[in-house]
Amino acid sequence: MPWELFLGNASHRLIAYIYRTRHPTNNVYSNNTHIKTILEDTGLGDWSLLSETERAMRPDITDTDALYLFEIKPHHEKGRQEGLQKLQTYLLALNRTIMTPASRFSGGRNFEGEILIQFAQGQYIWRLEWCTNTPGVTQYRWTRSHERFDSSAAAYQSNQWVEISEQELKRHGGWIAQVVEGLVERRERVATLSGAIGMAIDIVGHVAMSVLSSATSAERGATQPGGKLLPFPSKSSPTALPARLPKASGM
Repeated sequence: MPWELFLGNASHRLIAYIYRTRHPTNNVYSNNTHIKTILEDTGLGDWSLLSETERAMRPDITDTDALYLFEIKPHHEKGRQEGLQKLQTYLLALNRTIMTPASRFSGGRNFEGEILIQFAQGQYIWRLEWCTNTPGVTQYRWTRSHERFDSSAAAYQSNQWVEISEQELKRHGGWIAQVVEGLVERRERVATLSGAIGMAIDIVGHVAMSVLSSATSAERGATQPGGKLLPFPSKSSPTALPARLPKASGM
């Protein structure tokens, strides 16, 4: 798989998972669920009004309690435009099936955050950050620490993040995908058994990534060449940094 797809899949997986953990009481679907299934499960609309193509559509995040849709795209203008186009297509399809105006969907808002990922064997610390400056379009980018750090706190406090070269992206893209997929899959399995996905994570907050990262030391040897998600220092409110992402990050 090309490195662009590796990183894209990892970004989608992690961002959608974090949204669900931030809204543990909401009914949230990610992009492995078709619109037809969402309408069948919730009874919000008449799925028979959808065309065959529309029935197979899969929004990146669908929150049927908040009535929000999100499309997740890289942080450049092309990504924003593609996200808006997809979002409008999904909204038109979904809202055509819903007879009650109060139950119609719109583009989601106020969703942003960041997370650190560290490889084993002294690699740089990578950062995934995302923001929703355009309603319904959540854009992300990857950067890495300017130098190697022994702790996540030191890397985070230094606040010196640099663009990642294409060579590094190609080399580490698959590793990122393995780390993210393994960690999220295990947490989802635990959440399914416990019925309490909300216990997992509060990103960039007082709880931060403590639960997600707590088991990674034991698990690290199972993922080659190894990596872990790192907790951030405690903050009183979410960082404003994602809102300052440039319109084009080169990804």
